[in-house]
Amino acid sequence: MVECNICKKEFKEDKNLHLHIKAHKLAIGSYYHTQFPKYDRHTKELIKFKNKQQYFSADFNTKKNLKCWLKNASLEKAREYCKGLLVKRKKEKSLEYTPTEVELRTLLVPPISYYQTIFKDYYKLCEEIGLKNKLGPLPKKRQDGKIKFEEEFNDEHLIYVDSREQNPLKIKDFPTEVKGLKFGDYCLNDKDKTGNCYIERKSVPDLIGTLSSGLERFKNEIKRAEEEDAYMVILVERKLEECLAFNKLPYVYKKNTRVTPDFIFHNVRELIQKFAHIQFLFVDGRVECVRIVKKLLLTKILKTKFDLQLAYDLKLL
Repeated sequence: MVECNICKKEFKEDKNLHLHIKAHKLAIGSYYHTQFPKYDRHTKELIKFKNKQQYFSADFNTKKNLKCWLKNASLEKAREYCKGLLVKRKKEKSLEYTPTEVELRTLLVPPISYYQTIFKDYYKLCEEIGLKNKLGPLPKKRQDGKIKFEEEFNDEHLIYVDSREQNPLKIKDFPTEVKGLKFGDYCLNDKDKTGNCYIERKSVPDLIGTLSSGLERFKNEIKRAEEEDAYMVILVERKLEECLAFNKLPYVYKKNTRVTPDFIFHNVRELIQKFAHIQFLFVDGRVECVRIVKKLLLTKILKTKFDLQLAYDLKLL
């Protein structure tokens, strides 16, 4: 039961309460602002209201405000707050695995690099609070600052391109063959060499459709990969920060903007936690997609699983 804080009338669910609030001539956001005021820790402004869960869980209105607050906080206070975010999310979302870079960057929390700075070992911290590490630390950098893996292939190697791929990447300097794949869009014709890795390419409209109306079908595809002991990288041909605001991108039609970025990335996080054999990686355009496809399929980079988005964000990949 939930109670109206104005007239004390009780209701079975929040949606009934929210309908009732109109009788007090208040918008839902105004009701929570007046009856349960919450303030941004940095600016001291009221927390913007999107929905009840978001409102009561938010401490800041923007990541910029969070960053400024952490910059001015003592190391002890920053550690306490950031660890608390992970503990709280583990409990509220029943997390099993250590959150990936994609998960953290799509939430109002610091990225892994900040956790590394203040705790030295993000993965050890997550283990201490009861999370499982499905990904390990980044491989050591070489002298040029990159994670280097030499290409290893012979004349018999080629990249399979799924016959259903409607807008295939132009891989000009390596042999390809169109072939019907059970899942994914790209793979090497040598499963042992790549650790049985498959790459699922997505444009932004593809991502929106797949993670909304096509979600159940996509889950079935992921399950087929799991049954074949395959590793799947969902490669999106747009930077993560742009995808987080896809409803503002000019080429995403209005019919797609009915689905919000919050909804799509909620589903992204759910998939990452549900399936240990997948990763999402957002890169800067189709040319970058080609480079990453070759990096993943023509080297042994995935022999040891690590966070690809973190490596890409740090310009190591």
